[in-house]
Amino acid sequence: MDDHVRIPRRTFLARGAAAVGASAAAPLLGAQRAGAATTRAADDTGKGELGLVGIDHVGVTVPDLNQAIEWFEDILGAVAPLTFGPFEGAFLEGALDVVAGTKIDQITVLRIGHSANIELFQYESPRQRQDEPRNSDWSGHHVAFYVTDIAAAVEYMDSRGVERLFGPFTLTAGPAAGQSINYFRTPWGSFIEFISYPSGMAYQVPGVKPLWSPKQNGLDSTVTNVPGLLGVDHVGITVPDLAIAAAWLEQNLGFANPLIFGPFSDPVGDFMTQLVGVDPRAVVQQIRMLRGGSGPSIELFEYTAPDQDRSFRRNSDWGGHHVALYVRHIDKGVEYLQTNAGSKLDGPLTLTAGPAAGQSINYFRTPFGTNVELISYPHGMAYQSTAPIPLWDPRDNHP
Repeated sequence: MDDHVRIPRRTFLARGAAAVGASAAAPLLGAQRAGAATTRAADDTGKGELGLVGIDHVGVTVPDLNQAIEWFEDILGAVAPLTFGPFEGAFLEGALDVVAGTKIDQITVLRIGHSANIELFQYESPRQRQDEPRNSDWSGHHVAFYVTDIAAAVEYMDSRGVERLFGPFTLTAGPAAGQSINYFRTPWGSFIEFISYPSGMAYQVPGVKPLWSPKQNGLDSTVTNVPGLLGVDHVGITVPDLAIAAAWLEQNLGFANPLIFGPFSDPVGDFMTQLVGVDPRAVVQQIRMLRGGSGPSIELFEYTAPDQDRSFRRNSDWGGHHVALYVRHIDKGVEYLQTNAGSKLDGPLTLTAGPAAGQSINYFRTPFGTNVELISYPHGMAYQSTAPIPLWDPRDNHP
């Protein structure tokens, strides 16, 4: 693979470095504003009307739940302490924005490392889309895990026969310089990423409060099979309009945006296909990484691509996804977000029986197609009384 992409890769690196260098001033020019906003978001963790702590989990709908659970357990060393469902009935339409006749067969929540959890859904739905989105599609997404030694982590994935895209790829210029990444494709067609930045990134200058990192919770690798894997670093989401998406997160949830970089493209080669599995002529116009509270970041992408699917997925579609934020008090959090955003679905809904009893949730629509969920379980959940290893609790994150 290295010989095949040597020339396109150098071309890409040269152009990417120049483009990133040109955009490096953007976050620095806004450092005072971004730094103040990020400090406010970090310092007010769990305070105020919203009571935001940080990302609790990333929800993803998969074609075959058992296949996905087995893969995450076998390859990444996940544990699956919480399984609940099924759910059906008209209430799903109002609570989860799905069509009539939709059924949730099962929900299983996984823990990998010591950061946000992954919530897997298997749905049945009359008009379910049964194909996975590309990274360049408006519903494109990935989950990124921090690893302390990306070479060792990649070597492990290769030894397990996981489909790996080109990498590890290291940025050497611009505000994101210092990070190395590698994408992988799951057997059902979704993407995960490994990321490492052992010495930080270039944007981390005085006056800018940095993104949260799983390194804050310690460098011990636990609840995983992958050498040096610490936990979820960020969730990546492709959106139609990056400025609108970032503004929604900033204005309604108090997120801050300390890192902006891009564009990236390869006008003559196939490096974009090799790196992230998109059309060779796809262009990443810009990437913004935002922090809310103490927990994984949200990484927003704006792409153009000849084959871009410009439609949104429902939660019940394959590749449907949402981001769940833990709040201290569900009623106060819901009232606050509804006052600001006005896009609440039915709720809050509280589970009073079964292994997930104790959690309260409420979904909200966003202008970028990914639902945001508020979740709270101030006294824990019922499953914890028998689980040898519980899910990760965002209240345990170190700021």
